[in-house]
Amino acid sequence: MEQPLSPLNQGLNPLRGAPLWGQLVSLPAATPGIDSRVAQQATAPLWLALQPYANARLCLFEVDRPESRNPVPIRRHVIDCFLEQSGIVSGYNDTSLTDPGDVLLRGYLCRAAILPVSTNNTFDWLAAELDWATPGFRDEAPLPWDPTLLGTVQAPCQGVMWLGNLAQLSPQGGLPSGGRAQFAGCLLQHFGADYGPGGIGLLIQPLLGEAIQLVLRPHSVLVLRSGDTLNLIAERYGTTVATLRRINPQLESTQSITAVEGDSLAVLAGRHGTTESKLRSLNPVLQQSEAYVTAEGETLSSVAAAQQISLSLLRQFNQELSSWPSEEPLPAGTTLLLPVYRSTTPIPAGLELLVPGYLPSTPLPAGEWIYLPARRSGGVEDDLADLPSAGA
Repeated sequence: MEQPLSPLNQGLNPLRGAPLWGQLVSLPAATPGIDSRVAQQATAPLWLALQPYANARLCLFEVDRPESRNPVPIRRHVIDCFLEQSGIVSGYNDTSLTDPGDVLLRGYLCRAAILPVSTNNTFDWLAAELDWATPGFRDEAPLPWDPTLLGTVQAPCQGVMWLGNLAQLSPQGGLPSGGRAQFAGCLLQHFGADYGPGGIGLLIQPLLGEAIQLVLRPHSVLVLRSGDTLNLIAERYGTTVATLRRINPQLESTQSITAVEGDSLAVLAGRHGTTESKLRSLNPVLQQSEAYVTAEGETLSSVAAAQQISLSLLRQFNQELSSWPSEEPLPAGTTLLLPVYRSTTPIPAGLELLVPGYLPSTPLPAGEWIYLPARRSGGVEDDLADLPSAGA
């Protein structure tokens, strides 16, 4: 049996077939499920008609290749929506998209805008006035808005949510004062309503007035306080400096250093709060290799042990053997590549190298936000007690 549409969707469905869907349209008469403020306007843009229902704002990233392992963000999508809580994820029903403690939310899109990725104001998406436009479209309907605004964000995708009163937003954009719990990470799961077996299914692109389903992740975004460092955040939330850098591209800046006597990959990785693999990727000079010819009966595991390197590093330098069983003998005379610079190999003094720009002890900009990993060792109650106010 199909799930019933909400009064909001019932009122909007006839409008989507109009030739100029998204332009000024006549709105249906008010129903008990539709606010009387909507019915007072004979004609209005859809986003204006839906605006009174908005109680949350999302910032989502559009990427160049949604299916890629390393997609590149190209635009930010700002979406106002009406949301209500529909449950909390428990340890019995968490999936790859959710974690215990996440809050399930359902609602409807009210309006949307598109912003560039690069910005000098982290919170410009919270500006009271934005260039609102209709997100997404179906079929070949004429476009009454700027075609350059037609980029779309696809679900599932991560983003940030502001749950505070939208009336608190300032014209220039900025994080309003208020409780930290009003600002958190989110994972958008679906657009469109679930119509059950045989129905139209769930959309992956947003359409104005469509249903929206997402997960609020109360601990996945952190507003930084004065004095916060990567070391402090990693310790406080049960993660590592390397993980924080990996999930926050803005922390991946680099700086140039000059190696000194006694430096090695292990020493530099510890000093700069990174990994040996990351140092190799930043510095091609550290990727130099030397040939090694196997003898009768040698395996990948025995070569790695004899050369005092990890099996994963050996496979990394010999990609053609990435699927070769580690305990299976290699053909005698096989040429392997071994890293010249191993964990404790001295690095020549005076060598110019790139290392992460943010040291573990570098103070982070107060008031900015960073992502935290989805799963951490700390409990929900402990995290909540430690969260700063949004204006900190």
